Amino acid sequence: MLHDRAMGRLDWLLRMPTEVEHAYERDYGPDRITHLRQSILIGLIVYNIYNLTSYALMADIQPITVAMRLLVLSPGSLIIFWLVPRLSLAWRERMLLVGMLGASLLPLWLFSISQSPYAAYTLGELPLVLLFGNMLLVLRFRYALTFTGVTCAAALLVVYTKPGLDPHLIFPVTVQIVSGLFFTLYGNWHTERQRARGYLAQYDAESRADEAERAGNMLRDMSRTDMLTGIANRRHLDELLPQLLAGHEDLVLLMVDVDHFKAYNDAYGHPEGDVCLTRIATTLDEFAERHQGFAARYGGEEFTLVLPGEVKTGGAFLADRLVRSVRALALPHPARPDGLSHITVSVGYAGTGHSRDVKALIEQADRALYEAKRAGRNLARAG
Repeated sequence: MLHDRAMGRLDWLLRMPTEVEHAYERDYGPDRITHLRQSILIGLIVYNIYNLTSYALMADIQPITVAMRLLVLSPGSLIIFWLVPRLSLAWRERMLLVGMLGASLLPLWLFSISQSPYAAYTLGELPLVLLFGNMLLVLRFRYALTFTGVTCAAALLVVYTKPGLDPHLIFPVTVQIVSGLFFTLYGNWHTERQRARGYLAQYDAESRADEAERAGNMLRDMSRTDMLTGIANRRHLDELLPQLLAGHEDLVLLMVDVDHFKAYNDAYGHPEGDVCLTRIATTLDEFAERHQGFAARYGGEEFTLVLPGEVKTGGAFLADRLVRSVRALALPHPARPDGLSHITVSVGYAGTGHSRDVKALIEQADRALYEAKRAGRNLARAG
């Protein structure tokens, strides 16, 4: 099933299939955008609070630290805040990665250039930045992995190359950096895994429901469709006709019978007879569609059409035109006993002017059809 295939493609980087990721963005994208914008503002406020610590920890470069936070990181964060709802899913996550790398690498750079004996204490900001990116913003895991890896490498490089750093601090700082970054990355992986697996299960359930609905609709349509001709069947007619008659619109019901069809089957065989019925059914269905009506196979070589209109003013016109439409097909029928050489139909019609009862209307049209056949066929009669 879809869930099993999708879970098989959910690799260790927690990448959902593209179509599922797009569906997730459609369902939850607005909520994530709101969350990201709120988090960016909160993070920006907290990040600038560290300007207060620079007075005590990095007094030698304090103007630089304030300028970088207020004139570089803050405007950059506000630009990201503005762009978040305006970028595609992929570019939004990449932009967040770039922003978080800037937020983590800036303190490391400031630490590397400061000569203050207290500068090492600023490394305490690093786990908070990682916590913000991996756990509050919840970067997609592949981006969180890049963010954490680059930050870890940069931090260790600065710690091991900074002149004057107390050698006794190097090992404990290394342990603190690596363990802190690992736990934030693991927390991100766990959160993202739950998100991906949860949505895949939801997506699979919705897909199964959609498939079941489509299958049900297909079966329902099949049960309402005549398997030979492809138009509606008697069952569909029986379902629809009471609904149509329950309305207030005037209707004309036409009963159509193929003339001398038994002789056609006897002469050409049933396969050719089926082809002939299909051609006629298609013509009747197209005729009904042109007149905003409905056509169905009633049974055997008999069909029923229900068309909007008033029987007294339009019934004869519709019925006669229907007879001519079938005659215009010029389907050969040399086995007719009446001297004609082509397929024709007889039509009996009745309207809703006197009765809106289903049974009465069909019986009235059927009696008219019988009269048309008695009168010589290839014509229409009113009921």
